[in-house]
Amino acid sequence: MPYSQDGARVVIAESDPGRRATLTQIVRRFCAKSRICETDTGTELAEMLLAEKPTLAFVGLHLAGMSGPEAVATARKRGGSAQSLVLITARVIPQWQDLAQSLGAYEVLKTPLDPKHIDSLMHADARRRQPTHVLLASSSEHGRNAIGRVLALSGFNLVVDETDDGRHALKLLGLASYDLAFIDSKLGGLDGFELACQAQALGLSTRITLMTAGDPEPLAQAARYFGVDSILRMPFYPRDIDLALHHALTLRRPYLLNAITAPPAPTALTRITDLAPTRRTA
Repeated sequence: MPYSQDGARVVIAESDPGRRATLTQIVRRFCAKSRICETDTGTELAEMLLAEKPTLAFVGLHLAGMSGPEAVATARKRGGSAQSLVLITARVIPQWQDLAQSLGAYEVLKTPLDPKHIDSLMHADARRRQPTHVLLASSSEHGRNAIGRVLALSGFNLVVDETDDGRHALKLLGLASYDLAFIDSKLGGLDGFELACQAQALGLSTRITLMTAGDPEPLAQAARYFGVDSILRMPFYPRDIDLALHHALTLRRPYLLNAITAPPAPTALTRITDLAPTRRTA
């Protein structure tokens, strides 16, 4: 099952009965055993978030009695929350990014609803809950601790192994099946490039992200020849990790994540596939 044998716990809070029916149908199609609670009022939504602590909540901005965001904030103060929150709005208000981020939303859907978008969102949300195995390789204990704290704030269920040595990292990559590896470019034993090159020769499916405190551009241009997926400039933030993971796991990125990492918004992640090839002069 995409979520668990018992299915997902889903709350749908929306004033329009047609939209509630559409969302219910898509959730049922994705996971037939899902427990679904519906409401069109903010007060009931707050109580549902407290009682159910749902896996996923679809919340309209305009509900009877209390707005959707107000109900979510009220429930959070009392210990109620949704593991993944999806907001629904008929139009994008100027403060939508700030509002969504303040509530910890995963996505914002505009009406009319696009069933294909919701279906891909369900798949991405289910994948985020599955264990994602990550190797973190950095020579600095302080650096590993700092990076580990950022990883822990990601929306993904990460299982992280750590090492401070490049040769040990290569051994771990050969022994275990990692989805993603975060490798310090200045790693001791084998530096990041050497490690990526040797890992590439092993034919591993692990997506490698090199981390650097310097200018990522020259590193990124060289990294395309070493099987590196992305360059991550330190310091970085949970949104950068979410972006790297959506890319590495080939998941559709939420519009919200795209918006908060799009220029001129800062992002520490450089994807190698996004770079224009360098031109050679005769």
